[in-house]
This record gives sequence, structure tokens and C-alpha cells, in this order.
Amino acid sequence: MTRAGAGRAAAGAARAAGKGGGSAAARRARLTGAQAHARYEEVVARAMTAADPVAALRAASADPALPAALRRALRGADEDGVRMSALLVARLRFERLLRGSPEAEAWFDRDPAAFSAAFRRYNAEVPPAAFFPAGEARLFRGWLEAQPPR
Repeated sequence: MTRAGAGRAAAGAARAAGKGGGSAAARRARLTGAQAHARYEEVVARAMTAADPVAALRAASADPALPAALRRALRGADEDGVRMSALLVARLRFERLLRGSPEAEAWFDRDPAAFSAAFRRYNAEVPPAAFFPAGEARLFRGWLEAQPPR
């Protein structure tokens, strides 16, 4: 390795460790590895419930606090795969909700259009956090209770 190459490698390692390079604001905004991966997972989870999940991932890929490799992963995600994943997340949440809440199931049977509109808002506003039907039902009930009267 040449002396210039060694200097560039050292500068790259210093930047990766959060030393040198970039503005003071960018250095303060850098995350630890665990923090970066936690933010990455949060971004992907939120994108799965966004109106346009591909656009959500692309916007998140501009976050300067994320390491370059994670930003590249967000930019490089297959668009069709992202859309399909978001549809599967919505379907699973919908199924969990109907299995966990007799009230939601009755509402869906009584007025599918109104229930579906409410579910779309819920899915967009409440991050997916439940693994079982009862948990999804609790999240939905809490979301409904927080809605302004119509």
C-alpha cells in the first residue's frame, strides 16, 4: 500500500470511528453500531406502513447519521419486494386484528368500507408492534379511543 493509500485508509477508519471528517453537526449525529441498526429497523418497520413504502425507504436513505452501508441498503432495496412486504405486513395485521377483536370483526362484517378506511389509517399511524391477535386488538382499541369524535 502506498503512503497516500495508507493515509486514506486511516482517514476512513477515523471517520468510521466518529473522529475527524465531516462537520461538527454530522459527527454529533453519528450513531453507534447498535443505535444505527436500531434506527434502520425502525425505518424499515415504519416504511412497511407508509402510503408509499419505497419513497419512505428512499427518504430514510438520506439520513447522514446512518452508516453508508445502511444508507446503500435502503436505496438498493428492490421496489417490488418492498411493496409486496408492505402488503404482507398490512394483511397480517388485518388478520391478527380480526382474530383478536370480536368488535373489529363485527364492524368489518357490518360495514367493510368504513372498517377498511379506519384500518388503513390505523396501519399508517400505529407502528407494527404486536405479535399476537390480542396485542393487535389492544393497539387498535387504543388507537380508536384516541380518535376525535366524528
